[in-house]
Amino acid sequence: MEEQQKKRPENIPAGIVGAFLGTLLGVVCTVVIGQLGYVASVSGLIMAVGALKGYELLGGRLSKKGAVISSLLILVMTWLAHRLTWAIALSTASGLGVFESFQTIPELLDAGLLEGPAYWGDLVMLYLFTLLGAVPTIIGGLRSADLPDLPQGTAASPQDGGLPELTLYPGSVAWMRPLRLSAAGAAFVGLIPGLILLLVSISGSDIVMGLAAIGCIVSGFIILCFAMPCIQLCYRSMNLMVRSGGTVWQVTLPMLNNADTYRFTKRTGAVRAIRWEILTDEERQQLKVSIQRAIALLTSGQVMPGSALSAAVMPLPGLRIRKETRWAWKGTYSGRDGREKRITLPKAYADFSPDPEMEPARQPVPVHWGLLAAAAALTAVLALTGAGLGYLADGGGRRNPGPDPTPSPSSLQPTASPALPELDPQDLFHVAEELGYEFTAVGYIQAPEELFGPDAFLDAHVPYSQSPAYLDDGHTIRSAAHGMEVTVTIALSEGDARDVVDEAYALMVSSGLDIYEEGVQETHYFDEYDIAVKQVSYFEQDRTLVRVAVLYADYKQDGCYLSASIVYQPELMDGDYPALLAELSDAYSLTLPDIPPMDEV
Repeated sequence: MEEQQKKRPENIPAGIVGAFLGTLLGVVCTVVIGQLGYVASVSGLIMAVGALKGYELLGGRLSKKGAVISSLLILVMTWLAHRLTWAIALSTASGLGVFESFQTIPELLDAGLLEGPAYWGDLVMLYLFTLLGAVPTIIGGLRSADLPDLPQGTAASPQDGGLPELTLYPGSVAWMRPLRLSAAGAAFVGLIPGLILLLVSISGSDIVMGLAAIGCIVSGFIILCFAMPCIQLCYRSMNLMVRSGGTVWQVTLPMLNNADTYRFTKRTGAVRAIRWEILTDEERQQLKVSIQRAIALLTSGQVMPGSALSAAVMPLPGLRIRKETRWAWKGTYSGRDGREKRITLPKAYADFSPDPEMEPARQPVPVHWGLLAAAAALTAVLALTGAGLGYLADGGGRRNPGPDPTPSPSSLQPTASPALPELDPQDLFHVAEELGYEFTAVGYIQAPEELFGPDAFLDAHVPYSQSPAYLDDGHTIRSAAHGMEVTVTIALSEGDARDVVDEAYALMVSSGLDIYEEGVQETHYFDEYDIAVKQVSYFEQDRTLVRVAVLYADYKQDGCYLSASIVYQPELMDGDYPALLAELSDAYSLTLPDIPPMDEV
């Protein structure tokens, strides 16, 4: 039954269906665990194993093509599961539909209404656990799918009472420890600094640090892929090499011990892997007898190729070494289909050489300094690249960097400007070309003397016009152009930004404005930065004109807030309105609503 299963042809369409069903299980686990309030990263293991085992179960076997197809499906479905988890959480918090929340996540990230570092960091961790589940599953699936031919010999069968002579070469895990530490250290060269920088960026609201952290983590993943052959090589050192009748055999001890009639120890390997070093003398003798019996049956043809026994005691007929490094021998052997198969044997076996004419292994392998140096160099390059991208994304350092995309006081409004007593503030009103704007101006309003000192000013962003209005003895500025009017003023409050916005809304109501009740939205409050935003709709001129106002308050210092009212005037919008809207959105770090001009309503 087992032999027939290994000989089953690969059915790619069925395998894709199996992989898809496995990834669906991972999606469900990711969403459920996430909604329970726990870290859903561990569900990446389920995603990877479910997809690969699903492909193998329905597809017959896991080939290299199947592994690639399953891996692509895993990448897509992991991204889908992560975004769906956030969409459900957003839907619960905002009252929007799940599908609508799913679609608007990119816009919310750009607008600063979702925490970017938390979102992307969660995705990175999910992919990390997915990788941890996928790699060993792929290795195991490919190993069992390609078994070699068996050499035919004249060895006596167990029934005849004769067993073949053989020489055992046990592998030493200690000999491979320098290489194993090199591979692990190379991966941690990027991962550890990346995690540290990520925590620093989250706590310090630093987008440069955040992207540098992502660069380090990405380098860790890349190096882990390159280090995987070294890790596999160290894993193979637990195998036993055997020479019998001129043929080299590779024996996987846990697999052989799982065969009932060949069991040589009562150990299960659940706590400690079964290897030669932990066996007693009696167990070693029984192991030798089991190997002799297995080789006798395999060479006599009593056990067919493709069986579990041939996987545990695997022949390497026609073994030829093509290349030798300080850590391994690389060569080929004759496969079951007559073609040459590649194999890499670790130098973990004392006095063993795959070719009698070659120098055998005499001592532990050295540290892989080249891998460590490559990891350090790649980490430095990607970290600097990430930091550079973060610097550019932050406007070349124009605004204080921060991974939290929600509005922040430093990114929305500069601090108090130095006193310029000899000039009228209105003379300093100018287009903010230094910020890259063409239609948005910087105006200066008088700051409270008791908080900022005498003759200090706060800068405010308003549409550029030829006649800005300075009100309340210079504490308020108002300017209108291209269908948008912005009023910025100083507000003092014993509460928080919500109280400032609510007071501004109450003033609108008390002034007799024709408020459109269904157009009044809830106040959005950002507790970390003490910022509040509220959208209000109202009518003018006997309801012939529609107005939309965005009320905004930003904490400055000791109960002092910068309060802004951004009003849309659709009937006055012209061709420069879209550019002005984009600039004001950038200046206030908000996604301002795009109201169409009057002739498009």
